[in-house]
Amino acid sequence: MARTAGSLCTGYGGLDLAVESVLGTELAWVSEVDPSACAILDARYPGVPNIGDLTAIDWGAVRPFGSLRG
Repeated sequence: MARTAGSLCTGYGGLDLAVESVLGTELAWVSEVDPSACAILDARYPGVPNIGDLTAIDWGAVRPFGSLRG
């Protein structure tokens, strides 16, 4: 089972790739609004939801990170 992580201000996901590689985590969600970065994230992390603008998120509806994914 892998531990999950959330990513704020994700950009193109470079830091997330390093965290996944070193810690063995999987992304539960990302938060990015730049269209070019979003296109890269869609290709790099298919199926991982982009929760969008972090100032407009309903945090009660967001899956908590740190949980185990089986």
